[in-house]
Amino acid sequence: MGISFHITSVREGTIFNVMQFLSLERVTGVLSVRFGRQVPEVSIYFIAGNIATAEFGAVVGDGVLDMLLCQEFAIKEVSFAPGRINQVNEQAIIVRSTNLASVMLNVSKDVDKCESRPFIYGLLPVNSTLGRTSASVLHILQDFGAWEEDLKAVPTSDRDKKAPLPQCVLIHRALSRGVLSYQRPLVSIKALKPLLDILTPISEKEANNLRGYLRSLLPHPKATHLSIERFYAFASAIESIAQRRSPEVGDRARRAIHTLIQSATKMMEVEESASA
Repeated sequence: MGISFHITSVREGTIFNVMQFLSLERVTGVLSVRFGRQVPEVSIYFIAGNIATAEFGAVVGDGVLDMLLCQEFAIKEVSFAPGRINQVNEQAIIVRSTNLASVMLNVSKDVDKCESRPFIYGLLPVNSTLGRTSASVLHILQDFGAWEEDLKAVPTSDRDKKAPLPQCVLIHRALSRGVLSYQRPLVSIKALKPLLDILTPISEKEANNLRGYLRSLLPHPKATHLSIERFYAFASAIESIAQRRSPEVGDRARRAIHTLIQSATKMMEVEESASA
């Protein structure tokens, strides 16, 4: 009988709790982590409660755990299939430690220090100037061999960011130089301030509710942008509060929201024309 977890809302720390449970149960078998949307799944092999190996296509070993914690918001389901493991992929061995808590602590430190993370959104589809598209950044990571040569050819820049995974350094560089671009408009979180200022003065309850709602829409605390779909959801909450102030304030909020959407859409069109 397998152990199955179905996750509908993942917060940072969820995947560690699942793995810690399996470690305490001293299980042997395979933990599968699924992102949905036809993204290949992560396979983590446990032997007597210890993590032996981890694989996600071109990303193997400790790097898989870095990727998992970084993109934890994108996880849709995890499931465990118990059974003997006859052979392990030596290239995918977890080398940091046999102690799960120690392994995950080191990974968490890596992710916290990652400079590329705020602008890498794993599930968003991507266009490129390389004559092809990708269903998501996770697809690029999983099949990195098909992208590596082209991404390495992107010139270095002062805007380059560090990351635990060399793949993420190259992906961030390509995104910042316009070689890769997200297919959907993104709205900068910094650009939300003028919109929030329309609601001034704002009660402590309203401020806390908006802050909590915005946090729930972000893929992780350090994210710098909202996808356009999530911005619509947040903008609806802003407009509702503004309308309660007065019809005039409601109109101002709607105009500001429209301006932000136009700006984000225009920015994407400029990037697309520059890469054409």
